[in-house]
Amino acid sequence: MSAAEGADLKGGHPPAVKVGGMRVVQHKDGKDKPAEQLTKEEKEEYGSSPPKSDTHHQSVLVGGTVTQGDKDFPPEAVKHYHNKPLPTHEHSRQPAKNFNIQQPR
Repeated sequence: MSAAEGADLKGGHPPAVKVGGMRVVQHKDGKDKPAEQLTKEEKEEYGSSPPKSDTHHQSVLVGGTVTQGDKDFPPEAVKHYHNKPLPTHEHSRQPAKNFNIQQPR
């Protein structure tokens, strides 16, 4: 890092980019980070493949009671619960009545 680059830093990062007096947001991509590599000892201890979750045989505490994951909450029931029911037929709305209120002048 050269001295010129260090002088441009404001609070440890470059100053805001401004266009026409307005700040412009510049998002950083998470793709620039290299993937974390396991050491030889970690591969021996944990294995090379990521851990697989077994949702069918796991126990979860929900509302103070122990549930059995997919056994207590089958995917079909959860899907049915989350989907909004569709109306069976269309209701035609009648226009609102226009009431004339007779008031003295």
